[in-house]
Amino acid sequence: MENNYFVEETFKTPRIKGDISAGVVEIVGKSLPEDAKSFYRPFREWFQKFYTSDIENIKAIIQLEYYNTATSKVLINILLKLNELKEHKNVTIEWRYDEDDLEMEETGMDFKNLIGDILIMKAVSE
Repeated sequence: MENNYFVEETFKTPRIKGDISAGVVEIVGKSLPEDAKSFYRPFREWFQKFYTSDIENIKAIIQLEYYNTATSKVLINILLKLNELKEHKNVTIEWRYDEDDLEMEETGMDFKNLIGDILIMKAVSE
């Protein structure tokens, strides 16, 4: 498995970039895959490398315009995995949302309530 992970954004799926050596993961765009579990499976398998890496700091950036219910289950799972990693590493999750998108802001707050202060809310303007 590679240290880097990349999936190009499509009309229904987000761009996913990961770099173990830099300690960075990004999920950006729309997430409406027919089968979210299958779509995210290779990423989640790659993501396991963070558990055994020497990297101390991990930053995850999540900036979704929209996602379906199946994706929300996968997202919660990813966030919980990041929350587990904070026991051994410095983990920061940046939940970016369009400053006019109240729904995504509320979703981010719900996730923050679930996993705590490692999730930072960040409004962005287009």
